[in-house]
Amino acid sequence: MQAQKPSGEGNEWNIPTPASLPILHHGPKTVQTLANGGKITLVGSGPGDPDLLTIAAYKLLSSEDDNTLFICDRLVSQEILDIIQGEKKIARKLPGCADLAQNEIYQWSNDALQQGKHVIRLKIGDPFVFGRGGEEVLHFRSKGIDPIVIPGVSAAFSAPLLGSIPVTHRGVANQVVMCTGYGREGTSPDLIKYHPEQTIVFLMAVGRLKELSERLQRMAGYPADTPVGIIEKAGCPDQRTVVGDLKTIGDIAIQHNVQAPSTIVVGNVVRVLLEEEDIATTDALEGLILPKNYNTTMVMA
Repeated sequence: MQAQKPSGEGNEWNIPTPASLPILHHGPKTVQTLANGGKITLVGSGPGDPDLLTIAAYKLLSSEDDNTLFICDRLVSQEILDIIQGEKKIARKLPGCADLAQNEIYQWSNDALQQGKHVIRLKIGDPFVFGRGGEEVLHFRSKGIDPIVIPGVSAAFSAPLLGSIPVTHRGVANQVVMCTGYGREGTSPDLIKYHPEQTIVFLMAVGRLKELSERLQRMAGYPADTPVGIIEKAGCPDQRTVVGDLKTIGDIAIQHNVQAPSTIVVGNVVRVLLEEEDIATTDALEGLILPKNYNTTMVMA
């Protein structure tokens, strides 16, 4: 199949719209492998620690194949990127240009598939937990090819535990709600009303933490002293767990320059496994900063 180059659509990156990209397979049903051998696999890379990759993901990343192109999310950890044997491209999903970057991912994939390559679309966490995994499957199906899917360990549950925060605990939290910090076109998610035995886990929300904290108090009835924990770069060598409450966590995160990827946990479970002396000696405005191996019984060796 001869590669086609659709023209740009007038955006600043000169990236074609997904709809204008060529159909890869014409037929009544989609296929997993094109006539030229091209195929695509969506892979979840987990929270960031290579030891938390699935065996299937590790085999793909570490195999040497000149006919493979890895298209990786920007927030995939360097430790996992270093495992990759072969050509890779990193998505340019910076704040304010996520849609253009997504369209570029589709263009890179389409070009490589027309060349008969195996495209490995490497995404952080689990691709189908606020990761556009379903959107990407539907896009590729519209082009005639059905992706193979390898799930990943979701940061929603693994990142808190790596930071010594269980999302449930008997007598403390008996329900968990997962939310994204950003809805479609940058909208804010609807918030569920406060319940003392409820945990909320936010993914992709550190950029609007102060806004979320204020909305949880004003619109969802959360007390200002509700504990909040942020697990930054979960499982990586420079992992940090930052602890405060809804009143202080926004300023604490700014003070300590907390960055994505970060998982935010709101609820009383945040303090269940913290040492009493750490809680007692913590300055409320400074926050509690815990290193990766704070509680060695809760992290992988």
